[in-house]
Amino acid sequence: MASFPRDLILEIAEKSDIHSLLRLSKTSKEINELLKTYECSLTKSRLADFPVPPLGDILSSELRLRRLIKYGSFQMLLELNKRKSRIEEILTACPHFNLKSPPGLGELTNPQQKRLCALLYRAIAQCDHIADLAANAPKGPPATQWYKPEFIEWWVDRGLPLYYREKDPYTNYLARPAQQEYIRNLAKQDCTVMYYLMNMMGSCWANSRRDWFLSDPAFYERIIAFKECVLRHGSWCAWAHLIGGGEWESMTDDITRIGLAELNSFECGDKDAQCSLQSVLIGRFNELHESPDNGQLTSQQAVIRLITADIDDSDNGGQEEGEDQDEEDQE
Repeated sequence: MASFPRDLILEIAEKSDIHSLLRLSKTSKEINELLKTYECSLTKSRLADFPVPPLGDILSSELRLRRLIKYGSFQMLLELNKRKSRIEEILTACPHFNLKSPPGLGELTNPQQKRLCALLYRAIAQCDHIADLAANAPKGPPATQWYKPEFIEWWVDRGLPLYYREKDPYTNYLARPAQQEYIRNLAKQDCTVMYYLMNMMGSCWANSRRDWFLSDPAFYERIIAFKECVLRHGSWCAWAHLIGGGEWESMTDDITRIGLAELNSFECGDKDAQCSLQSVLIGRFNELHESPDNGQLTSQQAVIRLITADIDDSDNGGQEEGEDQDEEDQE
């Protein structure tokens, strides 16, 4: 390190992606200590690359496990990059996720597909943000031990006492008030696209489980439960079911079972049951769109307007003004 000034190393670090940065930190003890000293600032400088930057600690997205990751750490950047890749996979590689002809939008041109893709990317990232609110709940997130498969049957039990229910990492009761408040404050465009995303996720789940349609009496309830799980857990749940395969898909089946049990608990009027995030999203959507009679149709029409409107009228205006100025100069 003696032959490289600290400022030069930090400049290299600032311009490196997270994987290169971590490799750089392994080149020597001195460089590792230097980068650790500036870890928080190096991390924060990259947060603008993500559509919904975290404001606090976040959750990891591992198989049947979510651990707390501290804000401003290199591990946080690794997790955010993992989410970015997974969201891109969902939007571009999922056989059940059709951007060329999405539900209710007809055939889209390439520019319209790109615009819709960007809107949906942000919506899924916001679901990730909603999930991360559990990492910053008053008593912290549930301990990692409660993710173990042997506890699944506990969380499916409708009669589970509230004391144990609050340890359930899949319902995250302690984070629910903050999650509900976040949704209640969504801007109109964000709320509209998230509402549309939930409908798309429902269609994706139904297409992926067509063989269940005739044999499963709770088929439509499972669709609702899966949408709730995506809204609550973000790309971790969506990617696992639509892309992950194998053990990942088995994980989401268990999460959906827990969501279905919670739905039944609420519908049966159990005193400790909390309303779903979906119900809050629907309420916010109806408020912003003046209680539409058909929310699904309203959201489709609103999304069509978003993806067919001019990208930036001010840019066009600036271009026209420039053209007018050129004509004046020529005269």
